[in-house]
Amino acid sequence: MPRLTRRCSLGALGVLVALGPFAGPAAAQDAGALISGIANKVLALLRAGVSDDERERALAEILRDSFNMPAIGRMVLGRHWNVATPEQRQRFLAAFEKAEVKAYSNRFKEYAGQSLIVGKVTRNSPQEMVDAQIIQPNGQPIKLVWEVVDGKIVDVTIEGVSMAITRRSDFNAYIQRHGIDGLIAELERRGG
Repeated sequence: MPRLTRRCSLGALGVLVALGPFAGPAAAQDAGALISGIANKVLALLRAGVSDDERERALAEILRDSFNMPAIGRMVLGRHWNVATPEQRQRFLAAFEKAEVKAYSNRFKEYAGQSLIVGKVTRNSPQEMVDAQIIQPNGQPIKLVWEVVDGKIVDVTIEGVSMAITRRSDFNAYIQRHGIDGLIAELERRGG
């Protein structure tokens, strides 16, 4: 699959630092508290030095509980969602989630003391945009904007680059060469 740019890859590590184990029912808290709670829990998880399996289980729980994975999956598949069969859609969503869990779990190993500071929350019901910064011990802060709709995260913009749009571009390029079934098979392989 196409590789992300260096900026997106570094940002993805930052997003990873901001994620953590189950943050409780998202609808019961505002978006800023959701992001802060997740960040605090993941930092505790990283400092505890959990096993690879424990990291994967924690991240899978986060994705299910704090992210709207079906909406993100539809968004990143883009126009191909409309032509996919119901079976392809189901397989894609399952494979997409597992591949994301595996990828981000592996990136947890790259944690190097970063922290997340949550800033202003802008509400335009049902959407909330949460400004945040990843503070790196030896580098410039990375600016993030979390998009939360109905208490679930639907996108993260890192230094002005939407992770959902970046994924859609990567997936579209892959589908052009290998078809939807080829993308699903690749995601299933990556999700192991």
